[in-house]
Amino acid sequence: MEMDKSKYPSLYCSADAASLRAQSTYILLHKVYLGSLVLSSAISAIASIGYVHVNTYLYSVLAAVLVIGFIILWMTRARQDDKIWFDGRAVAESVKCATWKFMMRAQPFTDDSKAERLFISNLKEIREARPHLGRHLAAANVGEGATITEFMKEMRGSFTVERQGFYRDERIRDQKAWYATKAKSNADSGLTWFWIMAFLQIAIVVLAIVQAASAGFGINPIPIVMTSVAAIAAWSQMKRHSELSQSYALAAQELEEIEAIAGSQMSEEEFSQLVEQSEDSISREHTLWCARRDVRLSKAGGTSLKKEG
Repeated sequence: MEMDKSKYPSLYCSADAASLRAQSTYILLHKVYLGSLVLSSAISAIASIGYVHVNTYLYSVLAAVLVIGFIILWMTRARQDDKIWFDGRAVAESVKCATWKFMMRAQPFTDDSKAERLFISNLKEIREARPHLGRHLAAANVGEGATITEFMKEMRGSFTVERQGFYRDERIRDQKAWYATKAKSNADSGLTWFWIMAFLQIAIVVLAIVQAASAGFGINPIPIVMTSVAAIAAWSQMKRHSELSQSYALAAQELEEIEAIAGSQMSEEEFSQLVEQSEDSISREHTLWCARRDVRLSKAGGTSLKKEG
């Protein structure tokens, strides 16, 4: 039995889809913009060779590329896909956290007579905290869904031992594996980009020495390489590989410790406390993720955010 997206509230599915779509668009626009800078530098270097019969054509192409780059930059600012990405993710993770607490009968959803009303109220608070996401959530609607799915009700009504096993396998282990994978991929990507930048900077030094010794090439490649280094630096700054790798690795370690406890027999009250501890750990990681991007995270679902100074 797996906890797939269809078993979550419809708000989670819509927020997740809206966030992924905005993320994809934002990263694509960023790649195109940085690529236009490198391409402009290359065209400018080639045009500097001085072949008059091709210079007019090259400078026309250069102007077109620069205009395209400006349009992409303007679109990125106007569309604010990064804000939709971050806010959509904040909504999705808040709903996800609240959903697991509801299914596992953890605080604040321990009282059956109030649990459903309180859960619906929490989801409403999460959604209303970001009214600007409304049209994006509607556009990303992935089909008919429910605020409280039948699976959520069935899982909430199951025995403690069943909920405990399901939570350990589908929440703790699944989230821990995701963190571990992300920690490794970010570490690998960060190291790869570091060595690429180091190689390019060494290449700049070598090219400068060769240029000085040979009184210059027909074309000067140094500006192209320097622009490439600047583009990679901007890309790395956006991706924040090192920060994310360390943060995800720590979160995975915390969940591994919680998983060890989750394997033991416990009472309903002890299990409820375990769920709170686990969700607090996951929420803390997401809070830090949002804080790096200055995103306000709703308290609904047990997650809160204080702005970093």
